[in-house]
Amino acid sequence: MLEKNNHIPKLTVFLSLIKYKLSIAVAFSAATGYFICRNTFTPDFFSLIPGIFLLTAGSAVLNQFTEREQDAKMDRTRMRPVASGQVTHSSAIIVFLFLLFSGSCLLLLTGLIPFSLGCLGVIVYNLFYTPLKKVTLLAIIPGAVVGAIPPLIGYTSACGTTLNIKILFFSAFMFLWQIPHFWLLVIRYGREYQAAGFRTIYDFLGEKQIKYLVFFWILLSAMCLQFFSYITNMLNKGFSSLFVILTIFMITLLFRNLFTAKGSQNPWHAFILINSYSFGIMLILIADSFLGGA
Repeated sequence: MLEKNNHIPKLTVFLSLIKYKLSIAVAFSAATGYFICRNTFTPDFFSLIPGIFLLTAGSAVLNQFTEREQDAKMDRTRMRPVASGQVTHSSAIIVFLFLLFSGSCLLLLTGLIPFSLGCLGVIVYNLFYTPLKKVTLLAIIPGAVVGAIPPLIGYTSACGTTLNIKILFFSAFMFLWQIPHFWLLVIRYGREYQAAGFRTIYDFLGEKQIKYLVFFWILLSAMCLQFFSYITNMLNKGFSSLFVILTIFMITLLFRNLFTAKGSQNPWHAFILINSYSFGIMLILIADSFLGGA
């Protein structure tokens, strides 16, 4: 039985269980990696995207099962399906195994390397990142590695092992951008993370210090990525200029949001901003491949 509370639609419970928004975002990052290599659709693409989605969804289910006790202690997560009892433990495991198997089979159709990278992502997320969160704040590093893997899965499904500068740039971008994501969540939910037994940077720094860390991390990362883009000439002139403008706009809004705006006490706006910037970068890379040449 998937749910215990008949007042909550089963579809809503299932979508929450698989973290569908996150799963879609991860699949889109894999699609970006694919289009960095190819500016056409091949049959592999139609196995890649559902494969990544299902594998990510499966990892989300396993994560909720593994962290059900911690989730139940936090207001932010206590209504997640497993923590709240809407989904039984046995049902969660069955759903996880189904999603893992089906997603892996679809990725295997695109090649052994994408399949292996997909399995690696599941392993790093669930066997390294998840347990390390209770032990050290450095767990954020394997967590960021997981974010850099889907673009490589998409790229290798289209191009094999021959990497180019665009995929190296995008994977580095995804790695660097995962870290401030979590720091912004820590600003808002730091005390809840502590109560649940997670180790975070909130144990060592105050809210204002974390905001400065977030801002300068993003500023320096953006500058390094801009420099890499410039010296490698990886984008055509029009998209390179758009990249610069988008970055300046993002940094300006981020500073205003974190330090000067009336809503600076709510880091959620900054969280949305850097996610929107990530989406914009993906669109630029895809558009450059289609219109500027791969």
